[in-house]
Amino acid sequence: MLALFILVLLFCFGVCQWAAGRYAQVQGPGMKERAPTAHTGAEIARLFLAYEDATDVEIIEHDSMASDYFDPRRRRLFLQPKVARGTSMGAWAIALHEAAHATQTEAALGDLKWRQNVIRLNRYGPIFGLVGVAAMMFLRFPPRFAIAALVAVCVMLLLLNIGTLAVEYNANARLRRFLENHLERHPDAHERLTGYLSRVAVREVGDLLRSPRYFLFSALPGSGKIRPVK
Repeated sequence: MLALFILVLLFCFGVCQWAAGRYAQVQGPGMKERAPTAHTGAEIARLFLAYEDATDVEIIEHDSMASDYFDPRRRRLFLQPKVARGTSMGAWAIALHEAAHATQTEAALGDLKWRQNVIRLNRYGPIFGLVGVAAMMFLRFPPRFAIAALVAVCVMLLLLNIGTLAVEYNANARLRRFLENHLERHPDAHERLTGYLSRVAVREVGDLLRSPRYFLFSALPGSGKIRPVK
């Protein structure tokens, strides 16, 4: 039974590593590949938002672990400087994907907010799971119970994450008309950008692996704010 729990835990980590590896292709080769036009990430995001009549969205440069996200409550799009100012395919993919979340309004807004709650759970939940396991060990519970509890937490969080991925793919789908129009003369670039967008969509699936970093650099006292408060 213990071996089964360990195998399930390794499978969860493998899925997260796969997602992290796909997003690394955006951050690595994607950031080196030139975009078909000279627009920066922020500029192409503004063009898309104007195309969708979402002109109330404010784009702000912000550099932290949780940058590159859309805040639906304040209608603000926070982008890292390298994304906002970059003219690469990777910068475009990240900026456009996050900008597309701004068009998820009305019925889709509830799904977006739930997805963001799930992302937060994946970033901080594993740490609390480890604390719970440590407490069980301290109280002298059998090790198999502690490991089973940790596996249950990881599986639940991963299933929630994967189960809400439709929100991310819906955001990419909302870019289709704009990209077909904007990249009409660049079909090859359109195809490559679509590939990068699919990688950006699974970015947060790897957040289980980064949970300790999110906790250390944002949740502990004195670690600073993970995102702007104004």
